[in-house]
Amino acid sequence: MRFSLRTSSLLLLLLVPLVLVSCDSGGGVDPEPEPPEEPGFDRMAMLANMGNNIVLPAYVNLQASIAALEEATDAFVASPNMGTLGSAQDALKAARMAWQDANLFQFGPAESVTLRAALNTYPVDDDRVEDNVSSGNYALGSISDGAAGGLPTLGYLLHSASMADVVALYSTDADAEGRRAYLQDNVDFIKGNVDTVVQQWQASGGNYIGTFLDEDRAGTDVGSALGMVINALSLHYERFLRDGKIGIPAGVRSAGIPRPNTTEALYGGYSAELARANVEAVERLFLGVGLDGTDGIGLDEQLEALEATDLTNDIKTSLTNIKAATGTVSDPLSADIEADRERAVSVFTTMQQFVVLFKTDMTSVLGVSITYQDVDGD
Repeated sequence: MRFSLRTSSLLLLLLVPLVLVSCDSGGGVDPEPEPPEEPGFDRMAMLANMGNNIVLPAYVNLQASIAALEEATDAFVASPNMGTLGSAQDALKAARMAWQDANLFQFGPAESVTLRAALNTYPVDDDRVEDNVSSGNYALGSISDGAAGGLPTLGYLLHSASMADVVALYSTDADAEGRRAYLQDNVDFIKGNVDTVVQQWQASGGNYIGTFLDEDRAGTDVGSALGMVINALSLHYERFLRDGKIGIPAGVRSAGIPRPNTTEALYGGYSAELARANVEAVERLFLGVGLDGTDGIGLDEQLEALEATDLTNDIKTSLTNIKAATGTVSDPLSADIEADRERAVSVFTTMQQFVVLFKTDMTSVLGVSITYQDVDGD
């Protein structure tokens, strides 16, 4: 049988819809999940609470703590003694505590300047630090000096020996001048990065807060404000809270061989305290509680609007259990792990339960996709 051009064209038009239906019915790329129906829930109000009362205040508070740290370290450099050293150590601890509120939000301006890597790479490469002090040849923020700068490095510079010995290192030691310069350069490096992020977030600066609260970003798709918050929080919790603060030092990622020298504040000796503060910051974000303690609209209210009350309660219970678990380990955490590794492993196990609830169950309910790659399959 012969087909005319007209007949062939007609058959083609009839077949095209069938082909399209076949492609849609299987084997293709899944479309973005549709935002779930949230009757009576104002998602923009929740995002405004997050941006204005939690995220931006956390960065502003960090900026203020770094400014206080700069003042304290300048006073110590000008007059190294036990009193000025103690004040510098206290200011450093306050800055590191403030970082526990801000480190959940490594997206936008923070991601652009790789703030986490700049401020909190540990363990410290103390040999590199000493080489830098002696040579005066370094580039903070570079790959080669990645573990020789930031808040953990300040911990080494201010806590590496007894207070009397640290004072001597900055006053009578042969490398005292280089050490003073390195201390101040590190503070300047930290301050410059934090100032940049805060300026970019503020409405009077880069106005990222305006970008974050743009109605075009009010959905649940990749790039939405909610998607960025949940991905950043999930990534931070898994890799930098659960693993970085507890699991890796306890040996969970090294075949059961503990690595106590990888604790976050090894030289300052308050790693467990930092971990507890970070868990509390996660809880406040979930509940929508501002840095000033004001209870606003949070993820818990959004889940309630989606009739996921059981999941909300499970997440709250999990966070309560995690806070209790982190209270069972004591500082210095490195010594606690050496004395009883299983105690830290138990904390890790308790923390693990939250991952499924938050990263899998909650994101499914909210219609948010996790976009970062797992390292170890949770």
